[in-house]
Amino acid sequence: MTLADLDAALLQAHADYDLDRLVTLYQKAGLSCIDANDVDAGCFYLTHAYIFALEAGTSKAREIHKVLVSYGREE
Repeated sequence: MTLADLDAALLQAHADYDLDRLVTLYQKAGLSCIDANDVDAGCFYLTHAYIFALEAGTSKAREIHKVLVSYGREE
């Protein structure tokens, strides 16, 4: 799945207000960017994943938080 595909899926997940999908897609986009050595973009997406994970009350929030901390984006 390309970043353009992820962005399209994210738009649909927003339209559907599907929190679980939003967390999964933002996390996937963030990790893909980091894998491509674009840490700023990756952390941007991961921050969104983290916010939606907190809103959804999912345990993924802890996992995403750890990644953000490792890149100095969260305390």
